[in-house]
Amino acid sequence: MNHPGSEPSATSVSSLPRISRRHALIGLAALLAQAGFWSNPLSAAMQAPASAPAAGLAPATMLFYTLSQTITGHRDLSAGTAARIEQAMRANLPGFAERLPQLGALLVTGQEAKALLAAATAVDASLRELALAIVTAWYTGAVAGNPAQGTKSIVVAYAEALMYRTVADGQVVPTYCNYGPLWWLKAPPAVRVSAPVAPKPVPAPATTGTPEPKGKQAK
Repeated sequence: MNHPGSEPSATSVSSLPRISRRHALIGLAALLAQAGFWSNPLSAAMQAPASAPAAGLAPATMLFYTLSQTITGHRDLSAGTAARIEQAMRANLPGFAERLPQLGALLVTGQEAKALLAAATAVDASLRELALAIVTAWYTGAVAGNPAQGTKSIVVAYAEALMYRTVADGQVVPTYCNYGPLWWLKAPPAVRVSAPVAPKPVPAPATTGTPEPKGKQAK
């Protein structure tokens, strides 16, 4: 028996269970996994609802948010991103504040994007341009500037840009890790495309003239 403050004896030390390096690493990995260290931020973002609460938005921003849902055809847009796009458009697009209510007046409940674009085209070409500019901003995540007017392009979103949704089944957003460590060792996801069509056989070209009989020598 050891007295308080004395060094542990060799017998007491040898009786302690030995932990191998392998078991220590397994235990550490389990703790990190439980803490969310290995979680993929992109996967978590894609699984979470993409739409942020729209409550509390200013009336003009709420109008822009509703217009964005209709003209893009996506109802799960982020209200926060909509507010940033609207602010960037107010800074870079002359006449945006005046044309936004005019475009909003063409909204109809349950309206499709093509119907809204056709209505804007029929009223004024500038309203059509605004509708297309909204679509461009959502798909690229940026609002273009005009150097002649002293404005620069404004980036408002990256991973939320709608252009990445069209290839989300087989392509991850650039610079993001896909499905955790060593994801490239897994089989790639199935691509929803039609099977290639086999080319039709090309017929042999037609012969011209009568072939000379074999063995016949020219005189």
